[in-house]
Amino acid sequence: MLKRILLVLAALGLLAIAGCSKAPEVEMQAASAGLDAARTAEAEEYVSDAYRTASDTLNAAMAAKQEQDSKFALFRSYGKSKEMFIRAKALADNAATLAATEKERVRQEVMTLITQAQAAIDSAAAVLKKAPIGKGNRAEIELIKNDLTGLGAQFEEAKNDFNGGKFKVAKSKVEAVIAKANSIINEIAMAVEKKKGK
Repeated sequence: MLKRILLVLAALGLLAIAGCSKAPEVEMQAASAGLDAARTAEAEEYVSDAYRTASDTLNAAMAAKQEQDSKFALFRSYGKSKEMFIRAKALADNAATLAATEKERVRQEVMTLITQAQAAIDSAAAVLKKAPIGKGNRAEIELIKNDLTGLGAQFEEAKNDFNGGKFKVAKSKVEAVIAKANSIINEIAMAVEKKKGK
């Protein structure tokens, strides 16, 4: 009788241990969903380091869980992987928040750059109108006019990217527009000086 009671208690003890070693499915799903949300928030683009840390932590948690999955049921212990999934979720949530903040900062920066680009294009157009055209520089001025027309198209493209929420893409394009507009102003000044010299 005592032997039977001890066997039952031992079996219950083993079941209790096995119960404590339940795979952290809920935590794993929450971490995966958190990383998906961070990806949707464009964390990979705007805060790549924070996103990578969350992704690496999730991958490490998955590896730790799979290691335990491969063990005999009574020897499994998911405590470490559970903690890692919880950490991965927190890191993913943080990456999503940081991405939203950074995206807004870039948006504001691009708005300022768009204003600067418009001013630079307007300046280039104004300088071009005042540039004296003569026999010596007519061809150069025509080329500059064509460059300015092309620049207007580039600027529209950059603004379309901005309006489409592609702020980083728009930023690089607007910066290129500003640089080109300033270059055109310098070209016009050089063409004018060349004409004066003649």
